[in-house]
Order: sequence, then structure tokens, then C-alpha cells
Amino acid sequence: MGDEKLAVVLTLTSFGLLLYTYVGYPALLWLLNRFMPQADDRRSEPTEWPHVSILLSAYNEERVIAERMQNFLHLVYPRERLEILVGSDGSTDRTCEIVETYQACGIRLVKFGRRRGKACVLNDLVSQARGEIVVLTDANTFFHADAVRELIKALWRYPSACAVVGRLDLRSSLTAGNLDGVYWQYETRIKMLESRFGCVLGANGAIYAFRRERYEPLPHEAIIDDFLIPVLMRMRSGGRVFFVPTAMAWETSPEKVGDEFRRRVRIGAGDLQALLWTWRLLLPWKGMVAVAYFSHKVLRWLGPWFMVVGFMANLWLLDVPFFQVLFIGQLVMYGLALGATLVHHVPILGKAATGARYFLVLNAALLLGFVRFASGLARPTWDTTPRRA
Repeated sequence: MGDEKLAVVLTLTSFGLLLYTYVGYPALLWLLNRFMPQADDRRSEPTEWPHVSILLSAYNEERVIAERMQNFLHLVYPRERLEILVGSDGSTDRTCEIVETYQACGIRLVKFGRRRGKACVLNDLVSQARGEIVVLTDANTFFHADAVRELIKALWRYPSACAVVGRLDLRSSLTAGNLDGVYWQYETRIKMLESRFGCVLGANGAIYAFRRERYEPLPHEAIIDDFLIPVLMRMRSGGRVFFVPTAMAWETSPEKVGDEFRRRVRIGAGDLQALLWTWRLLLPWKGMVAVAYFSHKVLRWLGPWFMVVGFMANLWLLDVPFFQVLFIGQLVMYGLALGATLVHHVPILGKAATGARYFLVLNAALLLGFVRFASGLARPTWDTTPRRA
């Protein structure tokens, strides 16, 4: 194959796979949803509400932890069947002091003096939990009053479920330039489509539930937990993962794009680590799970490399009109991203520029996360991302 033909193949393949993962895969799910039968679903609800343990791992969350404790107290669930465990991962601020003031309300603090990372804390909390059902959440998340009931009803309705994932709404400031909330709405739509087949991949740490007996302890070096916990359960003991839009929670996105970038770097490192542990779910006989994992996750994680390879290969083809247009389109997108702060208030153009910048931030952070993990710099501990209560 000549250099020019190779450049054509690399360019079209790179941008074709990018287009497929962000546009083609959601379209494929939509079409399959139109023609495939509904997943197993019992419409009744439990005759008796099970005992539930809500577990929360916290590190230096004094800004939001009091509001979170108040949020727990407003849950609509039988109090005698609900326990709340808050594990402090070596917090050095007032987190423990604040949580201790709520122990009379039935909230139990589990204090870990040495910081080890969220995976270790969750393993210990699950081992101490008494509930039949475990609900995991974050310190900066706020449940709707009936969120736990909706998760339990979903586990009852879907006997084949190894986990159920609630709906998280991210409230982000458009004026700050962080479109995390807008991007999350797009991701939520994909989860709703995947749920029809029980092939939701992982969870979000804010709101999900599973039967305690199904829990698979996380490796101590695990960087991300919310993706791994449901996937490990599914890989080792079977079951499906469903999305529950009626189990609702919300949280505030980081105000600054820089804070979001650092958070995404950690997620990028954790994604590569998770892939090395769970690649067996990509085997063809895993069916729809393999399709979802490859299309929704693996191709997304490879996105930065597609962008780099596509750009470089495109340089060899600038004498061809079609590839000239493609190259100019890339330059326009990068230019908009770099100048987003300058045109932020311009109608239409400002939104396009902000969107381009957010897309590049996501992929740049993912790329750096991969590099950090490959070089051994990624750690299971991290600093709390600044957020408003």
C-alpha cells in the first residue's frame, strides 16, 4: 500500500470511528430499540421493603457534607430499614466532626485514619453494612426524596439485574464554560437506550444500587470504582445493569474547566486500568454487552488517538479537495476552542466555541490520563474537586 493510500485509510478510519462512537452508535441503539422486545420487567413493587445500607466515602468534604447529611434525613424510606455509613478516608478537615453531629439521627461515621483511596474504603464499608441492598453515593450528590425507593423497586422489577443505576442531573454554569451538564444529558439518553437491553456499562458514583451478596471487592489500587463495581459483578457472576430514570439525584459540576480537566485526567487513567481488568466483556459471545462496551467506551477512550492520527494523516492529502475541506474543518474547530473565551457572548458562535473547547478538554484529559497510568503516575487517591454546596 502506497503512502497516499495509507494516509487515506488512516484519515477516514480515524474520523469514521469518531463519528460512529458519538453519532452512529446512539443511532444504532435507537433503531434496535424500535424493533427489539422489551427487557424483562415486573410491574409490581416489593411486598416488604428490604433493609438498605447507604454507603458514602468522603475525603475533606466539609463544604458539602452537612447539606448531604440533611439530604439523607429527608429520604422517604422506612427508617428502621435504613442505615447510613459514612467512611472518612483520612480526612484532615472538619468532615468527621460534622458527620459525628448526625450520629444521633442514625448516621454512623466510620473513621479511617490513614488515607488509602475510595476502593479500600468501599470494600470496608460493604463488609460492615447490614443491609440486603447497598446504595452507593457521593458526598456532593443530593437525592430526591424517593430516590432510594425507586432504586429498590427497580431491583424488584428486574430479577436479572446485578445493579441498577439512578439518574444524575448535573447542574453546570454555562457562563463558566463548563458544559459537563449538557454532555451528561447526552450520556443519559444513551444510558436510557442501553437499558432496554440491560447493557448499561458501569454506573455513576452518585446513585446506584446492588444486592450486597453480589459485591465483588475492588482491587486496592483501583482508580475508579463506579464503572468497575457493576462491570466486575457482571463479568464474574452474570446479570444485567439497568438505568432507572425515576431514581433521581443531582449535583453541581465544577465551575472551572481546569477543575473538570483534572477530574477527567483521573477518570482517563482509571478507564485504561479498568479496560485491562475487564477486557473479557469485549468477547463476541458477550452479545450486546460487547457491542456497548466497544462502541460506548473503548472507542471513546481511543478518541484522542483517532484525532491525532487523523490530523497527521490528513496532512499528506492536502492536494485532494475533499481532504482539504476536512483539514480546514479541523482547524476551525481547534481555532474555536482556543478562542472560546473571546467569543463566548456571541450568539450561536459562542455556544459552538464553548462546545468545541469542552470536547477538546475531554479528549486531552483522557489522553493525559492514559499517559499517567502507563507511566505509573496514577494513584487511587485524589484531591476533592472544588464544588458549591
